[in-house]
Amino acid sequence: MNRKRRLNQTIQFLIFITLLAWLASTAHAQREDVTFLVIGKHANFAQQADGELQPVDYSFFSEIFFTDNGDAENAFLSMPTGERLKFRDQRVAPAPDTDNLLLISGAKRFVSYEELLSWYPDGAYNITFDSPSGSVDSGALSFPQNGLPNAPLITLRQAGKMLCGIVDPAKDVQVSWSEFEQGSADQNGILDDLIFVILEDASGERVSHSGRPFEGKPFLTYADKKHDIAAAAMSDGQEYTLSVEHAILTDTKRLDGVPAMTTYAVTSKLKFETRTDSNTNCGTREDSKGTSMSPSTDAQVVMFYYKDLADVDRFYGEALGLNKTLDDDWVKFYATSPTSTVGLVKESEGAWHDVREKNSVMLSIVTAEVDAWYNKLKRDKSIVFLKEIGDGGPIRSFLIEDPGGYTVEFFQWL
Repeated sequence: MNRKRRLNQTIQFLIFITLLAWLASTAHAQREDVTFLVIGKHANFAQQADGELQPVDYSFFSEIFFTDNGDAENAFLSMPTGERLKFRDQRVAPAPDTDNLLLISGAKRFVSYEELLSWYPDGAYNITFDSPSGSVDSGALSFPQNGLPNAPLITLRQAGKMLCGIVDPAKDVQVSWSEFEQGSADQNGILDDLIFVILEDASGERVSHSGRPFEGKPFLTYADKKHDIAAAAMSDGQEYTLSVEHAILTDTKRLDGVPAMTTYAVTSKLKFETRTDSNTNCGTREDSKGTSMSPSTDAQVVMFYYKDLADVDRFYGEALGLNKTLDDDWVKFYATSPTSTVGLVKESEGAWHDVREKNSVMLSIVTAEVDAWYNKLKRDKSIVFLKEIGDGGPIRSFLIEDPGGYTVEFFQWL
């Protein structure tokens, strides 16, 4: 009886060891060919010079990522609709689309997320393929209907100074982004939500990449706040497109040993030029603690409005003896100090204010960095803009309204 029990225990142990060895060899085999696979729904946004994010398109994709020497064939994606899509081998795709993966890029680009969903609904998707080290042919991935994350707002800095469209290619660039609010750690322990930072040249070639998971190299997750692009990746006098992607990973699991997931991803794209012979400073500076400092100001002008300028012109010019620095039919400036001026404005159709019983006052700030101020304030959605930036007469200006209803003007002499 004991001999029979020992025999059964030995057989069970051998079965257990064989199973462990098979599982280990399967996982190892998959790592020899495929690092991970993903099915995603994606949105592209273009970031304008003033910081505004404009939606461009929405798309569907699926990718199977290879190891350096990996391979696979007979790769298909089965959709909830029953349609079966074949993966394309991007290793043989023409530049700049060449990549070490198999790809399905979807039937088209969509103008809205609702249109994307009508073609690629939130249901179960199945990926199958054969590889020299094993096959994937079981299990499905689904989209849990969380939707897309917020589009990231990109900020560029060099030597602590924020950049606006011009980058010095001789210096490293620090890329940061707005908070990845929907990002989190993976409860299944497969992979946390990801961030990708990619720089492409004018031909679409990738010259810098923040890294992919499961490749034994650094990569970014939701917890990261910034990423540096080396100066060596850029050349002078070129145009580049910087992409920052926030990717929520959902339905994370292993399919026959391969890490697999669905994703809702949003990418913001920002174009910039490289130039070594120009001032790349956007106007926003940081102190020694990294706290943002405002752009500089050169002077201050207070505007007073009148029905007629004859009497006030004599008062400021003759009675007070101030130096007249601007003389026009509808506006006259008198310097009150080396950096302060009072402006006398005649009520007219082109004047911003009408004369009121208690008079009208507008604070006007003179600055050589009017575009930097505009870009800074545009990023604050609580600020009310009365006039967008533009050139008019001898100045370039824009107007905002303070919480008390007073008008504040920022302008630059042309």
